[in-house]
Amino acid sequence: MTPRPGTMIRLTQSPHRAAPPARLLGCRVTDRDGHPLGTVDDLLVDADEQRYRLISVEHGGVTGFGATPSFIPVEAVHGVVGDTIRVGRSSAQVADAPLYDPSRMAAGQFCESLYGYYGC
Repeated sequence: MTPRPGTMIRLTQSPHRAAPPARLLGCRVTDRDGHPLGTVDDLLVDADEQRYRLISVEHGGVTGFGATPSFIPVEAVHGVVGDTIRVGRSSAQVADAPLYDPSRMAAGQFCESLYGYYGC
């Protein structure tokens, strides 16, 4: 079992926003069958372990307004080709993943729930 992360930091709000994984920001994300899921909005880093944990995928909305983020563990990524990230799950499975509500649970609890859902 993956240890519960402590503090999660958004790559876009960190001093390391020029790190190589930053090239993934804005990339298209597809499900295992190539159906579009959205675009990478951010990467979340476990500050304690200095490890990328989650991809924030933005979908829906109009020109950035009303978009909904979904979080996908980096372990669920099955490949990166050019500007496209392929997740090894169906779009239905990604859509049914737990949503993060910071008023109801801490980031560590959410990560544990999400990793359990994805079987990572």
